[in-house]
Amino acid sequence: MRKLLKPKFLFLFFWIIAVFASIAVLPNLESFLTHQEVRTTQSGATSKQQIRWGHGLANTQSLTLVFNNPGGKLTAYQKSQVSKTLSNLNLKADYYGIKQLRTNQMMTNDKKLLTASDGSTEIAVAAVKSSAENLPIVAEQINNAITVSGLNTAVTNPQLVARAHTRQRVREVISAYLIGSAVMLLVLGFIFRSLLVPLINLLTQVIVLITSTSLVTNAQTTWHLPFSTESVVLISLVSLLVTSLLTWSFMRDYWAEDVLADGDKVSLATMAIQYKRWLVVLLPLAIIALVLGQTSWLSLASAWTLAITLVIAALATPTLNYAFTALLGESIYWPGTRAWRPRAKNLWGQFARLSHWQPILGLLAAAILIVPGLLMAKVQYADDNLRPTHQDQLSSAELGQQILTAHFGNGAAEPIVVTIHNAKPMTTQTNLQALDALTTKLQVVKNVARVVSVTQPTGHRLSPFYVKNQIALINADLAGKQVTVTGLQKTIAANQQALQQAETKQHAKSVDKLSDRLNNVATTNDDLLEQIADLNDKLAEPASTPSHTSRINRSFNKLDRLNSRMTRQLNGLVDQQNTVAEQAGRANQKVRKVNKSLKKTTQSLQTLLASLKVTSTYLTGLSNSQIGQSFYLLANGHLNDDYQNSLFTNVSSDQHTTQLTITLSTSPTSATSLKTMKTIKQVVKHGLSATTLSHATFTTSGVTSQQAAHHQLISKHGLTWTILSLAIIAICLWLTLSSFTLSALLTTGLTLLLIASWGWTQLIMTTWFNNGPLSSSVFLWGVGLLSLHWLSLTLMTVHRKHWLQHFDDAQLLRHFYLSGQSVWPLTLFELSYLLPLLLMSDANLHAWAVMGLVGITISNLVVPLVLPGLITWTVRPPKGLKNWLIKHHILTAK
Repeated sequence: MRKLLKPKFLFLFFWIIAVFASIAVLPNLESFLTHQEVRTTQSGATSKQQIRWGHGLANTQSLTLVFNNPGGKLTAYQKSQVSKTLSNLNLKADYYGIKQLRTNQMMTNDKKLLTASDGSTEIAVAAVKSSAENLPIVAEQINNAITVSGLNTAVTNPQLVARAHTRQRVREVISAYLIGSAVMLLVLGFIFRSLLVPLINLLTQVIVLITSTSLVTNAQTTWHLPFSTESVVLISLVSLLVTSLLTWSFMRDYWAEDVLADGDKVSLATMAIQYKRWLVVLLPLAIIALVLGQTSWLSLASAWTLAITLVIAALATPTLNYAFTALLGESIYWPGTRAWRPRAKNLWGQFARLSHWQPILGLLAAAILIVPGLLMAKVQYADDNLRPTHQDQLSSAELGQQILTAHFGNGAAEPIVVTIHNAKPMTTQTNLQALDALTTKLQVVKNVARVVSVTQPTGHRLSPFYVKNQIALINADLAGKQVTVTGLQKTIAANQQALQQAETKQHAKSVDKLSDRLNNVATTNDDLLEQIADLNDKLAEPASTPSHTSRINRSFNKLDRLNSRMTRQLNGLVDQQNTVAEQAGRANQKVRKVNKSLKKTTQSLQTLLASLKVTSTYLTGLSNSQIGQSFYLLANGHLNDDYQNSLFTNVSSDQHTTQLTITLSTSPTSATSLKTMKTIKQVVKHGLSATTLSHATFTTSGVTSQQAAHHQLISKHGLTWTILSLAIIAICLWLTLSSFTLSALLTTGLTLLLIASWGWTQLIMTTWFNNGPLSSSVFLWGVGLLSLHWLSLTLMTVHRKHWLQHFDDAQLLRHFYLSGQSVWPLTLFELSYLLPLLLMSDANLHAWAVMGLVGITISNLVVPLVLPGLITWTVRPPKGLKNWLIKHHILTAK
């Protein structure tokens, strides 16, 4: 029983219990990673917008249904098949959880928005009530339901594409690490000529992976610590690499001891040596990882997982190797031999000789390796996780994204959405005018392909709702009214003439009657004169004429009657004459009065015609001015179908929120798109500031917006956290090496190595792999790996060495030769895991492998080319520098 209480058994029992406990509490890793991926891709701002939006779309996910004819334009039959398929899908909306399905047949605006310009592709947009974790299942079901013979069909959205790429990356990482572990077994077996050493390392790796993974996942679940699925790639490699490195170091030191002595003491002493040697390397990295866990940048904030991994690896590997070596003793090397003879020369030794002989040549060679990388390094990142991968078989989401990009434009799959929220309704006249003016400003921004808003629902203006077009209609109406007024003027003139004619006609009749009566008077007068003449004749007759008196009397009587008739006719003539005079006066007065009135009316009509002409000229000038481009909602504008559809799709149900959908001409995370995103924010901010929406709040969403915020976060905090990390490394090195100069030199070398490796990687990936901007995760992965390599490399070389006090040329060169023997196993371990990554299809893994290989190569060459020369110069400065130092010392003394 007392034997079981020995440290070797206690360590072994502890890790056996730890690994079984870790397995017992280990959650489902696939569900865990899926949940973290969903949490990363979804933003709280988008969820808040959905709640505000209404229309029954809260907590829904948007899916794009793609129908593409690979042979050209969609035929009429294919269009009918697509329409029928979507109708059937809509009938089963409850089964699939579809709350809204927009097709090009339902709304007038969507016909233009959801149909490609080349006519080969149609899309539909479904809002699905589903959790983000179950969205791939629902998407697969819908994809099966919309299959149309002869067409490429797909269901996509950015989250599905990102998750597909993440799953693919995880599968490829597992494959690469399995290959690397198999190679590692061969490397360790070759180094130690043993079968047990590789098996011990493999068992240790499994224990470290299981324990650290369980601890990380449970810590995140319990305390909701920041976690990024991207960090899994780095922490997995670090755990595998550190475990293999510590196992190799332990076994090498154990082999160097006299194993014929007490095995327990040798193993215990070896374990102590390991902690003295490697804590110097691992402790600064663990401290930096813990400090970076306080950042707001998710990728850096996940560094606490790296700290846990380093701690677990540092605790488990030496103790397990101690337990196994103490238990197995000499059989640890069975069936091989411990006769591991080093070579007489190595590359490090040769480079150290060159640097010691001519330090300036070593510095020039190092500059050739580093300076070009420094000059080519650019601060460009593309963290979208949406770029197409080089795979033989694409998922439905990836296929749909590629079709959308090919037929609707580079930015169609991931547009920018600007959501504006105001305390008052957005549909008032002034607010609509402000939104339309903002839309127009955004449309002229460089690299913007289309802007969809409530006033321009298809990316183009609704012509009936603009002042210019409305004025054109008013001018047309005024022209018609001018024609009407001119005709009225002509009618009045004709009526005036007719009136004059109508008023004098009755007067003419009265004059005719007067003329008749004058004729009658004249006739009576003739009769009277004739009777007077007859009477004169009768009076001239002799009185003796028979019946003379009676005849005279009869003549007088007749004369009297004629006189009476004459008198009556004269009286009637006078009366008629008075009547004619009165009628003539009245008619003249009326005509004069009417003519005066008509003259005023004619003048008014002429004034009106002139006014209409001036108004028409004014309106024409107004329509040609900036005001003519303004939006104005007519009184009956709400009856317009296009406007009604636009309200439904671009304004929330309470009308307090609206959105502008902006499609760019370039891919969402290109450098051009990110610059455009910055411009868009400025335009929106200034476009709303001087309007009735000056107090409105706006947010941007979409992949480009997220990346822009990410880049802003990097530019804001990146330099601060970089300086802090380098300061921590420098302080740890200073405390370890007891030399500020050496710690500053190593920290500067690490900084130059990282930047140069990044620059070379960008050049190689752009030139050979035709890759765009790399992900920031590639840079972070490279920083983690190369920091581990650089510290391991340099500290193995300079730790516990005192050349400045006891300098010896032969001892210096001998030390660098021996250090070279320790470098190549470390490099082999790293290559075992990096080279398989080059066989994978993921661009980020490619880039990381390239950066790791470049950085390892540069560091392996630079250290022997620079350090021996600098040490030699420090002890024996060049003549010119020595003379300058002497003169400077003399001047200072004086």
